[in-house]
Amino acid sequence: MPGSDFTLAADPDGDAEDAFSLLADETRLAIVRALAASPREPLSFSELRDRVGVADSGRFNYHLGKLTGRFVKKSEEGYEIRLAGWAVVGAILAGAYTRGDDIGAIPVDHRCSTCDGRVEATYVDERVTVRCTDCDRTFLDAGIPPGVLEGYDDADLPEVADRYVGSLLAQARRGFCMSCQGRMEPHLSVGADDPRTDDVFEEPQAVYGCARCREKIVTGMGMAYLDHPAVVSFYYDHGVDLSQPFLWGTAWHDKPTLSVVADDPLRAAIDFEVEDETLTLTIDEGLEVHGVERSPAP
Repeated sequence: MPGSDFTLAADPDGDAEDAFSLLADETRLAIVRALAASPREPLSFSELRDRVGVADSGRFNYHLGKLTGRFVKKSEEGYEIRLAGWAVVGAILAGAYTRGDDIGAIPVDHRCSTCDGRVEATYVDERVTVRCTDCDRTFLDAGIPPGVLEGYDDADLPEVADRYVGSLLAQARRGFCMSCQGRMEPHLSVGADDPRTDDVFEEPQAVYGCARCREKIVTGMGMAYLDHPAVVSFYYDHGVDLSQPFLWGTAWHDKPTLSVVADDPLRAAIDFEVEDETLTLTIDEGLEVHGVERSPAP
């Protein structure tokens, strides 16, 4: 949970209750889905009513009126779905597909970078875990909607999970919450005295917290700078393409190390080591990079 430095938008619970109450009817959901099925063609009142299949014009007009403004846009050309309506449809589709069972254990091609043990992926209760079976190191632990896995074989789980979680991290690094699209605030967590989170981490972590919905992403320091140009070029020079999947097996054989170099203001150095060379990023508490240096590994 976020600490006291995080604040919520004014009355978010009330706004959420209003939004859900507007959608608490099958006819209204059918209206939103019908408009989503016609994204480039506004529908007239009669066309929309026919597609939804409501014979009573007055009843249909009542429900359509409740949606107009927030989820539905009305213009001279007809009715169209708004972005909020698209979000509703996306949420429905993401959760509509159900496998009926869990997945696992699926072997991962790459060996554990810590002990060279076997790595497996499982999907249980809408959560994917990639873990070494020998040393129990966890490489990935994240919730994934069942709709993400639709159309894939069980054996595809590791790759699909890697690509999906990577897209969420990329969105968070760019400052947008994957749940409510609110502003994500990044910060460096280096110990138990971190006032911004109640969690206690064994190692320094990059934490992205949404001030609006309290969504939070926690990741290792290497993943926080996955798309930084200095990091990308450094690994590419050593034959590693960071755009490829399965980063737990390709990029972070030796995890980046972090050391605090100044307390006020906070400055930390992250060292990425590959073969005989070290890349050092100097960062602040908000994960902004202030310095880049490449040097021979010690």
